[in-house]
Amino acid sequence: MFGKKNKKKEKNSLRLSDKKHPVSAIVATGIGVVSLLLFIIICVISSESDGNAGVLIGAGGIFCFLLSVTGFVMAWMSLHIENIRPQFPTAAAVLNGLLMVFYFLLYMWGMFV
Repeated sequence: MFGKKNKKKEKNSLRLSDKKHPVSAIVATGIGVVSLLLFIIICVISSESDGNAGVLIGAGGIFCFLLSVTGFVMAWMSLHIENIRPQFPTAAAVLNGLLMVFYFLLYMWGMFV
């Protein structure tokens, strides 16, 4: 009777770990969010000017793509660090990877259409 309570208590007890969130993964997640927000701002500016916003807005899109590439590389490198919590590196890799593919497809679409 006492053995069952102790086993149940051990399963639900607090577990302390020395695993930490890597700073590079947190920065990579922030880079992905900034890239997405800049893209939304660029889309709003471009739509208000009926698609005639100019070269700077187009360069801003390429800048967003480069930000996503940088964030993805940082997230990928932080995934290979040992003894870490994988939440931020995984979130950063997924966010920046999807944004990178989206920006590339958008660039290709604009080039051929």
